[in-house]
Amino acid sequence: MNQQSEPRYLPIAQYGVIGDCRTAALIAPNGSIDWLCVPHFDSPAVFCRLLDADKGGYFRICPAEACEASMEYLPATNILQTTFESASGRVRLVDVAPVRLRPRRPHIFEHLASSLLPNATHGIRAGLEREVGNDVSAAHRVNRIVTCLAGEAMMEVTLKASFDYARQAATITLHPLANGAAGAILSADGRYLTFIARYLPSESENAQHAAPIQLALEGDTLRARIPLLVGQRLAVALNYARDEAEARGRLAELLRHDFDADLDETMGFWRDWASLSQYDGPYQSAIMRSALALKLCTFEPTGAIVAAPTTSLPEWIGGVRNWDYRYTWLRDSAFTLDALGELGYFGEARDYFHFINDLQIRDAANMRIMYSIRGETDGALQEHELTHLEGYQGSHPVRIGNGAADQRQLDVYGELADAALRYVRMSGYPGPRHAHTGNRLALPHLQSHLRERAQERMARESQRDLRDLSMQIAEYVADHWHEVDQGIWEVRGQPRPFVYSRAMCWVALDRACALAAHHGHERQAERWRDARERIRHDVQTHGYNHQLQSFTQAYGDETLDASNLRLSLTKFLAASDPRILGTMAATQRDLTGDEGLIYRYRPAGATHETASGGGATDDGLPGSEGAFLACTFWYISNLALQGRVGEARDRFEQMLSYASPLGLFAEEIDPATGAQLGNYPQAFTHIGLINAATNLQHAQEGTARVHEAPTPGA
Repeated sequence: MNQQSEPRYLPIAQYGVIGDCRTAALIAPNGSIDWLCVPHFDSPAVFCRLLDADKGGYFRICPAEACEASMEYLPATNILQTTFESASGRVRLVDVAPVRLRPRRPHIFEHLASSLLPNATHGIRAGLEREVGNDVSAAHRVNRIVTCLAGEAMMEVTLKASFDYARQAATITLHPLANGAAGAILSADGRYLTFIARYLPSESENAQHAAPIQLALEGDTLRARIPLLVGQRLAVALNYARDEAEARGRLAELLRHDFDADLDETMGFWRDWASLSQYDGPYQSAIMRSALALKLCTFEPTGAIVAAPTTSLPEWIGGVRNWDYRYTWLRDSAFTLDALGELGYFGEARDYFHFINDLQIRDAANMRIMYSIRGETDGALQEHELTHLEGYQGSHPVRIGNGAADQRQLDVYGELADAALRYVRMSGYPGPRHAHTGNRLALPHLQSHLRERAQERMARESQRDLRDLSMQIAEYVADHWHEVDQGIWEVRGQPRPFVYSRAMCWVALDRACALAAHHGHERQAERWRDARERIRHDVQTHGYNHQLQSFTQAYGDETLDASNLRLSLTKFLAASDPRILGTMAATQRDLTGDEGLIYRYRPAGATHETASGGGATDDGLPGSEGAFLACTFWYISNLALQGRVGEARDRFEQMLSYASPLGLFAEEIDPATGAQLGNYPQAFTHIGLINAATNLQHAQEGTARVHEAPTPGA
């Protein structure tokens, strides 16, 4: 690694990610944080070198001389460790976003909302329950701990803050501190960052020979060169602050702060959470990394789940398909809960339905397909283009906000209803789905404080009443299922009668019928069952093309769509149904590119050859896109459900070979180069991986959940 010869943009897959369930930072193997929004996922970025190598800010720590770098996560954590090795020494950099469990609160406060204020307004009750319900506190800080393991090293620290996506210049004031430390406060337009660099205690005799740290200001960039001898340790930290007084206070606190305690507490939190997994099948490392990536995408204060912590990483280099994924999609979140539930994580479902309940949806017609992480709609998601940024590898426009927020996508009703059914069935914190025979990730923390606390909360909190939501969804879908929409892929062309949307309307009514007795909806269920059967007949009549022997993207066309691979996964049809088998064969023939990677559909504006035949989709956008990774995992799940274990295993292991060196996935991949494309890490892909792995495990063990065809009128 040589700073002079580095490319302007590193491959997406080279980045590691850390986070605190509020935001996330992308860190390159050269020690540079190239993406960070503070204090939350959707806050304006303070480091955005990922989207403009020249204008974007970054925070880099690395040896001054040429060196080799290797990155890894500390086991069962989201703590990143980078080792630099040069001719003169070896250095370890540990990056951590500190989180810790909140102290237990007296039970009188925990029961306040339900017991002492039974007639309180929804806002008061939700606020109290949210306050006592938050398990995790965050420092809104990135700690970077450097240790010289051998020899010596001259460490270079470079900090360039580009507030508000590089639209605001930083004001920087230097603050010399005691004990050889140095600090600074960076600000712009009412936002503040506190920076500190200080030595940490060490048993090495070299600890007594540390030179005072000197900061230099070069234009808008803060720099330091800090010599380290073997055994010496250094802490460099950046803390968000709400105002100048808080920033100054943070500087004083960090001078005496115990950074080692931060590391220990955060490591304990992640390993405790990891130990809750009930998965005991193969591919443990890949499954746990995917689960940890999904947990990173949760916004703990509200229970919302973002699709990815980044914006505008392109679906094709140089293309315009660059979107902001830092919001919570009802669809993606429902899929996340399903995947985590398969592993035995139920607290996230509880928290997410708290979030849904707090939205106070009174009419399903007004339900949005996505919300901000705080539940906002108006204005919060309005799409803008940042024309001053060149975009990753010149892929522009860079967008913030998401115009699809105003779209109509009928499939979300089915996905939310399916998640609600799962939530109701798992309420009461059930035991494992199958025998737990030796989870290799079961650390000594298995009977941990986190598990005990989760169980106590599940027993203590009243289950969110989903009765009204279930009713609203079912009634709306029964009346509107036949209308057109933009579909699961959020096409920016004209609304159409998408097959997958219609099938998910069937799912919405099917799950509402399953919940009818629980919710006291027996009287309405007869109407829902009638509508459900009309939908199924309609989809099978108009959505299946006998000539292609496949379901199509929309009624009346010959375009294929990989979302139809989910028809069996939602039990609309059995995986062994000839129409599903035909759809899989057509997908393999016409939507599968090099190395068995599947495209979601063939864009009409594509300039490269994505498949060998079939129709193309006018999605309202020019240009190409990569193969959609989740679609290949859906195909693998179908293989497993059909008992084609060998094929499923081979395809699954091939997919694992496309993971980043740290086991992470973006949304898409270029089959020709293997380069990851799109926002990163992408929850949708990791969801597909987990579900494919669990389906494969059941198939290998002979315990596959056979998807029988639904019985009419059931």
